[in-house]
Amino acid sequence: MDLQHLFRPDLKDLTAYQVNAVSHQIKLDANESPFDLPDPIRQQISDTISKLSFHHYPDTTADQLRGTLARYLNVPEDWLVIGNGSDELLAYLAQIFGRQKAAVLFPTPTFSMYRIFAQTAGIPTIGLPLNDSFDLNASLWQQTLDRQQRNLVFFAYPNNPTGNLYDAGVVGDILSRRDTLVVMDEAYYEFSGQTFLEQFTDHKNLVITRTFSKAYGLASLRCGYLVAHPDLINEINKIRLPYNLNQFTQICATIALQHRDLIASAVAAILRGREQIYESLGKIDGIHPFPTEANFVLFRTQKPADLVHTSLIDQGILIRHFGASGPLANCLRVTIGTDSQNQRFLPAIRQALR
Repeated sequence: MDLQHLFRPDLKDLTAYQVNAVSHQIKLDANESPFDLPDPIRQQISDTISKLSFHHYPDTTADQLRGTLARYLNVPEDWLVIGNGSDELLAYLAQIFGRQKAAVLFPTPTFSMYRIFAQTAGIPTIGLPLNDSFDLNASLWQQTLDRQQRNLVFFAYPNNPTGNLYDAGVVGDILSRRDTLVVMDEAYYEFSGQTFLEQFTDHKNLVITRTFSKAYGLASLRCGYLVAHPDLINEINKIRLPYNLNQFTQICATIALQHRDLIASAVAAILRGREQIYESLGKIDGIHPFPTEANFVLFRTQKPADLVHTSLIDQGILIRHFGASGPLANCLRVTIGTDSQNQRFLPAIRQALR
């Protein structure tokens, strides 16, 4: 029995997000923190979990976590919604967005899920190429935005995979439009220190998302949050799945926020590693690293990147490869690891270039 006639035809050519299993000793491909939770956080989580009742549903609005976040961010609690990873919340934005004479826009290259969120919601997508500096083309953006009555824009800030921050003035001009909802995906905020959070006073159409997967080292638990005007939060809550965030994750994220000094120490170590990796790559013949404000470094190789990637895998090191064509041709991205991992990577990349 052929089931295809029961499915949406516009999803026929959509490809599922895939993560291929590759044997490795050192994993530096997914922008995860190289550090597991510090012992004081683990101990507090263990003590708290031991007193839990597991037969009840979790708090459907994660009130304790929202309250802790509200105090940390200095925003009202009703400006916050918590998700099973920030991906869930980004997908909700596409679902609540209007359909008539509308489009979802994003720079290219950027986080691939923005396009998938729009396609699954049935909204046309427009990817606008970045310039040679991986920044926004102001006139191109304004001309393209003028063509629709409704625009939903996704900006990764810093951008993934390029690592740079966009021109804040160009973003500000887009925020000033009445026909555009602007989402600043600040997944790597802790590494850049740059945010649009203070812009809420002037821009009701601003949305900010962040995650606990990167700096906080909680990627396995899937927790993110969204900050926006209550009018938008109310729309998200209409479609948000009940009990979308389990109790264990709520507790872990809340406790991690209470130990931001320990998280800041890990971030500082990653930033030191980032400087070392960027400077070291810049001294290697045949490599051009791009400036970065995230926890990774994108670099281009003169030697075919697929050969470099394969050589690194043979040496037990897994990083991200972006293919042989397009704006990221012969580009690789390495996540900043521990000191020992970084010291393994640098001679390995030299060996791969021979």
